[in-house]
Amino acid sequence: MLINKGKFKHLKLKVIDTGLQSAAWNMAMDQSLLEYADKYGPFLRFLSFSPECALVGYFQSVSQEIRVDYCLSEGIAINRRITGGGAIYFDPSQIGWEIIGTRDDFPYSLRELSEIFGNTFAYALKLIGIQAEFRKRNDIEVNGKKISGMGGVTLSDNFLFQGTLLVKDRIERMLKSLKVPIEKLKPKEIDSVRERVTCLEHEMEEVPSREELKNILMRGVEDYLGVTLEKGEIPYEVKERHRELLPYFESKEWIYKIDYPEEEQDTLNGYFRTDEGTVKVSMTVNVRKKFLRNTLITGDFFLNPPESIFNLESLLKNMRFSEKEVNSIIKEFFKTNKLEGLSAQHVIKATSEVFKKWKLIEMGFTPEEANNIFLVNLENFDDFNPRVFLLPYCSKDTSCDFRYRDECIMCGICTIGDAYSLSYENDLMPITIVSFEHLMETFERLRKEGIKDYIGSCCEPFYVKHQEEFFESGMRGILVNIENTTCYELDRAQEAYLGRFESQTNLNLPLIRKTLNLIRKTEYKGVEK
Repeated sequence: MLINKGKFKHLKLKVIDTGLQSAAWNMAMDQSLLEYADKYGPFLRFLSFSPECALVGYFQSVSQEIRVDYCLSEGIAINRRITGGGAIYFDPSQIGWEIIGTRDDFPYSLRELSEIFGNTFAYALKLIGIQAEFRKRNDIEVNGKKISGMGGVTLSDNFLFQGTLLVKDRIERMLKSLKVPIEKLKPKEIDSVRERVTCLEHEMEEVPSREELKNILMRGVEDYLGVTLEKGEIPYEVKERHRELLPYFESKEWIYKIDYPEEEQDTLNGYFRTDEGTVKVSMTVNVRKKFLRNTLITGDFFLNPPESIFNLESLLKNMRFSEKEVNSIIKEFFKTNKLEGLSAQHVIKATSEVFKKWKLIEMGFTPEEANNIFLVNLENFDDFNPRVFLLPYCSKDTSCDFRYRDECIMCGICTIGDAYSLSYENDLMPITIVSFEHLMETFERLRKEGIKDYIGSCCEPFYVKHQEEFFESGMRGILVNIENTTCYELDRAQEAYLGRFESQTNLNLPLIRKTLNLIRKTEYKGVEK
């Protein structure tokens, strides 16, 4: 949605530069300015962080997104943003910008503001010769590489929309701070991330100073939006509110307000990928009593008002673990609350994945095992008769001559050989999938051959990313999660898509065996009937 250049000529933005501040200080200032936007705004704020910090999005869990021990040992601050989205790393070289105002100032939804402000700051970068472009949903790119991420939040009719500009290359530090599960940062791994992320240091011969960058961004805002910029100061009431809020934004209560119970074995997880981001629903269930103890809804999505998600979570606890009752609560909640960013259907689709896990538990899997199985177009194993076993090439030994071929000599070096043996023992045809395109071609071929059921193995991030394609294939499948580090966790999804991922993963053979045994037992029961 492109706006006419100069559309906001009637607006005056007060420019505030708060300089280098701590993560907690900046988060408290975000909240304070947001609360008083209708009284003192609109504002254009510039900010930077010192010391360096790792920030999770409003709906994320610190323990799931941040390497806490590493950050604490290195003096890297940890905090939580008041906006949604994914975890990010800030070093003092980066410059952040924020536009804080009201819906009267900018009468658009956050999604529309994302496009308006994204194009505004992309235009500003073009003033210094960088061919930046806005990319839906919340990024600014240079030649397909991310140079800025954005996000926003509303409070009644007030809004805060923010973005960051990557200035210096701090990729290695970022990888160590955020939870990218790799053991060693090899040059190839770091270079792989650099293929997707860039910074001014890589795009310019000489990087402007912070003051020069600020002036360039201000000029871009003035030119593109048509607003008048004037020097502003932080109002006294905002300062007082900031002083009140700062202890809270420094507290563990705020930073760790979402903490996913990773070690609880009766927590079942479901995912649904939307245009707004990935929704993850984690339900802690008393398996014996079939009782829902509590629910966490996390992810890298944006939702406004943000606190509404906690209101929904409070309704989904201490109740009978019933899909019908859970769905009824979700539908009624979205019906009676005006929300922006997610729909009832998004959350229901994620919770439906949780109830699929429950059916696996009823079949004999443990909660931990159930969380590592993904059912595609399949409610149970009745009349499920897989004919093929789809295997990922990344689990073959990296030195194997057959790594990128649909063959295996079962030499015993990697887990793929064992999987081929299991396939033959269970009258399944093993097929090594060497790229995403190959997977789609295989589905099409199998459908033409009249084969509708399959068992396979892939990593959880691959399943979540391609959930829609799996379901739209019309094929019924059982996918068993890979045990260890994957290309998606290494931010090397494009290599996997093209079949060029060079590291090795391992199949979860015990769970594969158990799954095959339970499938066969179900088939035999059907024959007896």
